[in-house]
Amino acid sequence: MKRALVTLTPSESKRLIAKSVVALDEVQNALKNGFVYIATGTTAAYIAEEILEEKIEKEKWTVGTISKGRTCVTAKATWPKHLVLYKGKPFDDPLEALKEMGPEDVFIKGANAIDVNWNVAVFAAASDGGTIGKTYGWTITKGVITITPISLEKFTPTPVEISAKLTGIHSFDWGTGLYAALVPIPHAIPVTEVEAYDILANVDAIPIASGGAGGAEGSVTLVLEGDDEDMERAKEITKAIKGEPPLEPYTEDCSICPFAKICGIGTGVF
Repeated sequence: MKRALVTLTPSESKRLIAKSVVALDEVQNALKNGFVYIATGTTAAYIAEEILEEKIEKEKWTVGTISKGRTCVTAKATWPKHLVLYKGKPFDDPLEALKEMGPEDVFIKGANAIDVNWNVAVFAAASDGGTIGKTYGWTITKGVITITPISLEKFTPTPVEISAKLTGIHSFDWGTGLYAALVPIPHAIPVTEVEAYDILANVDAIPIASGGAGGAEGSVTLVLEGDDEDMERAKEITKAIKGEPPLEPYTEDCSICPFAKICGIGTGVF
């Protein structure tokens, strides 16, 4: 048995988690035989890169974002489309894919919170519920495998079923950015750094600390434990993801933002 101490920045964690999600048997099966629906989001962008084997401007591969110290949205001119693959090839009609998907297919959606019970939730600011609002009914009723890649930097001690009741786009008097509802995804299978190291190297990862400074803000520190051969594999995986560059800040111009009416900054109350 060997033991290691590992600190991962948010971007390093995203890359690790992306590699592990792609390695899952369920994802590999869906890539070969069915649908893989990757909803836009920064963490999901890493997964898209791993599958497509091409570079994506990941900070732009989302609509909602927490950037520049606020909840916000990216520039409308660059809002991306979801990536849908059928048997590994691009499928151009996301709605048709949702209609056809079943329990052997995979829906991948990042989130904004993971709680003490490993339940996850995602922000939604669009009045129609955004991505989760438009897809949830299709995925949950048909038993689609829903995978949520999420770093432990997004850990919250408050259970999401409690925090969700405190939120909504019309629930706030003022705030530092865009108002949003926190929407639990009860059927999601979360993949954090803990699951990622287990999937990729068969080692235990125990979170013991978080945070940092000087570029390490949002970092997660873990103890890794495992047999010699597995720990050697974990070392090589860790070496491969260390140095992953951070995402650049990227948000819409407040003066033209379509969400300005539900934003503390856009409405001028903050």
